[in-house]
Amino acid sequence: MALFRSNQHSEATDEPDSPAASDPARPARKEVPTPTRKEAEEARRQRLNPTLSPKAARAKERAARTNQREQQIRAHESQPGKVLMRDWVDSRRGISTFSMPVLMVMLMISLFATSFGTVLMATISYATWFVMLLIVLDLVRMWRGYKKLHAERLPREPLKGLLSYGISRSINLRRLRTPAARVKPGDPI
Repeated sequence: MALFRSNQHSEATDEPDSPAASDPARPARKEVPTPTRKEAEEARRQRLNPTLSPKAARAKERAARTNQREQQIRAHESQPGKVLMRDWVDSRRGISTFSMPVLMVMLMISLFATSFGTVLMATISYATWFVMLLIVLDLVRMWRGYKKLHAERLPREPLKGLLSYGISRSINLRRLRTPAARVKPGDPI
């Protein structure tokens, strides 16, 4: 009879409505058998070095390379001189921003104008040189203004590498600049 009661008592505790089932001091019922040592070690190895298909492995490597590259770019682009140069270039309006499309159009015109005569070719050639001169003057003006701003705001930071960075950023179209522009043209820096 006592055996029968203990079985009834254990069945009663397994029910979710019974107070003994919600007793936190009582261990939870085991769902799966304990893995063997071999199975546990294999599971651990799989967690540390998962075996992936070649396609999944390439995707994982590509994602890791992309993440590493983005971190390097973020660290490289967060230098105070570069941040100030980016904002300076992005706030300016100038011909150098449109230099690539203008020069490409002039190149196309010069290719078509070769069959129309030497006078037209000479005119287009001089116009191309004139546009290039305007671009150089715009870049010189950009650099002079930046050097003054840099001397005011970041007197202890070196200017090394900022000229080429500013030139490459200013001759790109605004939409194609990376990192994206934070300021609008004409905004004060």
